[in-house]
Amino acid sequence: MPVNATFCIDEINIPYAWNTVEAGINDKLYVSWQATLGSNAVYTMITLPPKRYAGADLAAQMQTQLNASGNGTWTTTYDFVSNTITFTATNGNRFRILTDDDLAVYAVNFPSLNIYNPQSINEILQISRLTGFNYNTPTTPFTTGFLNLLNYQDIYITSGNMGSFDAQGARGESSVIRKICVNAAWGFSIIDKLSWDSDHMSCSKLALSTLDFQLRDVKGRVIDLHGGHMSFTIRFQAN
Repeated sequence: MPVNATFCIDEINIPYAWNTVEAGINDKLYVSWQATLGSNAVYTMITLPPKRYAGADLAAQMQTQLNASGNGTWTTTYDFVSNTITFTATNGNRFRILTDDDLAVYAVNFPSLNIYNPQSINEILQISRLTGFNYNTPTTPFTTGFLNLLNYQDIYITSGNMGSFDAQGARGESSVIRKICVNAAWGFSIIDKLSWDSDHMSCSKLALSTLDFQLRDVKGRVIDLHGGHMSFTIRFQAN
């Protein structure tokens, strides 16, 4: 490429095809459970089927999986007005829904856990703070934050050979070449045809023979479009 050449990504069309819960990405819920006060804690992980969920569907699926785990009797209730899910354990059981911060502390109880990638559903449930030793009981149920059923608010087009230090991602990576706001409903196309001068990135003196592109989330994980295809235009400018 010529000296001082730049490029930008424009005319983006991406299908909103990913699920609320994706296998190996955010399909796990971690729970600490006690039959009674003072009894030994039991640590349980449940895995949710990957699919597109509404709030009530997600609550029902978690209730089914928790009750199938054999640890306590559970009720999960979705509240449409507050867009939250409330967990209740009956029969005097005590429990904690473990956050990612909790998992870093209690990792020894989950031998297969990668604390740097727990694949938890906690971002969907909007829970993050350490629970400490505060157990929930039948009279003090646990309620999630405002559910994030979109899964992603922003997505990123990345390239291993066109990225530069003109822009950096949330993790400090230099491979991000365009950030896209998720502005469509599931099943529709995300369209972004607005580009600004600030979107231009340097490709000065680059020797390009093969280009590679990926669609990733804010944590750098590749987003599965389930057979869908994205398209965009690369505009080069020689200054």
